[in-house]
This record gives sequence, structure tokens and C-alpha cells, in this order.
Amino acid sequence: MQSITLENITQAVIDRVDRGTSHPRLTQIYTHLIQHLHDFVREVNLTEPELQQGRDFINQASHHTQEIPTGEIHMLTDLLGISELVELLHDTHRGTEANLEGPLYVPNAPARQMGERLGVDPAGEALFLSGRILDLNGQPIANALIDVWQPNSNGLYDIQDPSQPQWNFRGRFTTDASGKYALETVVPKGYKVPSSGPSGELLRLLGRHPWRAAHIHFKLSAPECAPLTTQIYIDGDPYLDSDTTFAVRSAIVRLQQHEAPEELQARNQSKPFYTTEFDFVLQPSTEERPATDRSHDYAIH
Repeated sequence: MQSITLENITQAVIDRVDRGTSHPRLTQIYTHLIQHLHDFVREVNLTEPELQQGRDFINQASHHTQEIPTGEIHMLTDLLGISELVELLHDTHRGTEANLEGPLYVPNAPARQMGERLGVDPAGEALFLSGRILDLNGQPIANALIDVWQPNSNGLYDIQDPSQPQWNFRGRFTTDASGKYALETVVPKGYKVPSSGPSGELLRLLGRHPWRAAHIHFKLSAPECAPLTTQIYIDGDPYLDSDTTFAVRSAIVRLQQHEAPEELQARNQSKPFYTTEFDFVLQPSTEERPATDRSHDYAIH
């Protein structure tokens, strides 16, 4: 019988699996995770009370609340830079950069017509956003699907705010024959990530701020193209250089203000509004892996 010691416990935990016979990729991840976690425990000389605090933190982060209905685990990987690190690792530097989905995406948003308003927010500043969806050769992509979501002018998404109607500032648009899309929304504002739970407490204890730079989320898809999840950011936002999710890169747009009477009339607006354009570039879809390659076919429930 093996006697577990400080010297052999890490290898003992690694050796307990089937050496990747069933799921090679899962075994690879498990092996490296155990090695790094055990090294971490040794390096910081983790104590039992600290370990219990960690357990309590993870348990609390999994709770669903009105502030963040999906729980904080997804947000926590964003705040620790893990989500963006994964994006950077797999960025091919072809086409528009991928970016975080975030924890507040909701699938199956309603289909909207070209130019339609994305949401209702009387206090918000109107923003008319347009552009094209292109392939790597600069050719337009017709019938591309654009799934858009953002918070209102108070920095709240509809699923966080009972006063907003369902699907407020969420919608799916389709490009026309020239690859063009257009929609009306409001100028997004930077906002604090949900901070009343354990993730917010962690930020406070570490002296980190909870602010996200102003942004709009997109998911794009088209036949024979790789799907893209990304965000565009608003130039001039004070948190562009210190976004708490480390996600701001190069997709930054500058807004143009319009206040001339003839411009207001043309857009049916009663107060100054803004416009901006952004073109998305999609990569071709990659070949599917052979049916015999099942190294990634596992799920943990």
C-alpha cells in the first residue's frame, strides 16, 4: 500500500486516472491543473482556514442573483483575465478580433429589421450604428446574422433590471445584398460589474476598480464563415486603459455628434444624436476534425 507523503501526493493524484485512454484532452488538462494547483498550495503555504475561505468563495460565486442571474463564475474568469487570455491564445490575427461574450448573453433574441431600434430608453442618447460584414478579401457577405446586445444608459442589461421590457437592447439583424447592417440604439456607458457578491468583495480587498469601458456586444455568423463573438468600444471612455476584464484591444469607434436642425429632422430626433460605423471581417470556416478524433468529446455535468 502506498503511503501518501508531501513528496508524492501530487503524482499520486495524477496517476489515479487512466492515462488518457478514455479522454486524452481531459487527462492533459487534469494533469496540468493538478500540477499547478499543488505548486500554488506549496508556494503560498496555504492554510486550512484559507482553503475554507476559498471553498466558501466558490460556493457563493455560483449563486444566481438578480444582479447577475447566471452566477459569478463566468464573470470571475473575466475578472481574472482568464477569458481574455483564452481569446488571445486562439486569435489568428485574421479578420475582426474575437472578444469576450460576457456572462449576460441570452440566446434567441428577436429578429429585427434593418435600421430598427434595439431598445427603449428615453434618457439615453440616440446612436445610429451601421457598417458592413466582409470576408477576408473585402467582399460583402449577404444574409449574415448579427446578434447584438448591450446595457441601457444606466449600465443595466434587461435581465438585471425588472423595469426594462424583455429583450430590451437585444436583437438579431441580417445583412442585405451589399453586406450592410444598420440599427438604432443608445450610446453605451461604462458600468460597474456586479459588485455586491464575492467577486466584488475580492476586487475591493485587492484595491481593484470594478468598471468596464463602454461597449456593445456582437455575435456574427454566416454560411462558410467561422462564427465571431466580439465587442466594440467607445473612444474617449475613461476606462479603456483599465477595463476590469482586460478585454479592450483595437476595436474602438469614435462617435460623431449631430445637432443641426436638418439632421435632427432627417433622423426624426428631438435632441442631438450620434453616428458611427464599423465593418466586421469574418474568417472562412475551418475544416471539421475527422469523425474518428474524439479527444475533445467529453462533458462534465
